[in-house]
Amino acid sequence: MNNTNKFDQGYVPSSEAKGSISKTVGYLLIGGGIGAALALLFAPKSGSEFRHDIADVTRKGYDSTLEGAKALKEKSANALHLVSEKADSAIDYASSKLSNRSDVVSDVASTVKETVADGIDRMQNESANVAQNISKAAKAS
Repeated sequence: MNNTNKFDQGYVPSSEAKGSISKTVGYLLIGGGIGAALALLFAPKSGSEFRHDIADVTRKGYDSTLEGAKALKEKSANALHLVSEKADSAIDYASSKLSNRSDVVSDVASTVKETVADGIDRMQNESANVAQNISKAAKAS
């Protein structure tokens, strides 16, 4: 006898089969919810006890939700504070690097300015010397 099934042979369920499975699971959950509600309604408790139990469960759920919200708020505040500190640190680091680079650029610029000024002075002195030599040569001829 051959003991294989269609899943061993690479069977892939169609979208129709997938849809029916999800519908079946959905109906199972809905039926379970209705059954639980009916069980609570027909439980051997009086109406006031049952309402008290429902109020108690609701209050506990509300309290636990409130505690969870507070914890989430604290974690969010801590995360925000940490991100803010890291951002400030990064900005300070970048600012220090930029200011150091601007100091270097400023030093280079002032050196270039001084060199150009010295070159201009030398050119003016040389042109004055050339002018004097030309005038001397013109007087001598």
